[in-house]
This record gives sequence, structure tokens and C-alpha cells, in this order.
Amino acid sequence: MSFALRTASRAQRVTSLVPRATGRFMSTKEDEVPTTPDQATGMERKELQQSKDVFWSREPIVGPRGTIDKPALIPSFNDSRVVGLDTEAGVVYFRLDKGPPAKVAGQFFQLQKLDDAH
Repeated sequence: MSFALRTASRAQRVTSLVPRATGRFMSTKEDEVPTTPDQATGMERKELQQSKDVFWSREPIVGPRGTIDKPALIPSFNDSRVVGLDTEAGVVYFRLDKGPPAKVAGQFFQLQKLDDAH
């Protein structure tokens, strides 16, 4: 018996021991192709659920102009976040870190740390 035949027969024996995946794990009914809502994840799932979650929304966060006394609060679960600011010259992207307010294009921004428990 050649090496290739021995390897193939061993592989066949091993795969016969592993249970085969069936459609019942991905769908609510056996032998049915799952629909998009059944298998959607991430941003696609949030959009299908019409979630109001600001982290998945494609709409911009709008509010009053941030001042030194009352900076615009930017929510984040992390210690920093990339923010895009629409200015007359175009969109300015900057990294906002936890700490004192940051001045960008004449406005003040401050990171608002959110709890991880939700």
C-alpha cells in the first residue's frame, strides 16, 4: 500500500467519526435554507432589527457646539475613539482620548466613558 493510499484511508476513518453538519443547526426547520435574518450578525443584524444603538447607526451624532465649559460629549466603551467632524474645509478625523477636553476646529470635545455592562 502506498503512502497516499494509507493517508487517504486514515482520513476517511477519522472523518467517519466526526458528525456531519446539517441544516438543522442553522435554521429553525430541518432541511430549510436559513433566511438572512436567521443568520445575520454584526452591523447587518443591527440594521435589520432597526436598532437605535448609536454605535451601529450610520447617522451622525449631532448636538450643540462644544465649549470649554460644556464640551460635546462623545460616548465610548474604550479609552479613546476616532471622531469625524464635518467642517467647511471637509471632514476632519481625530483621535479623542480619555481626559481633559480636546479642541478641534474651534470646538471642544470630551470622551464620555460608558460602562461595559449592558
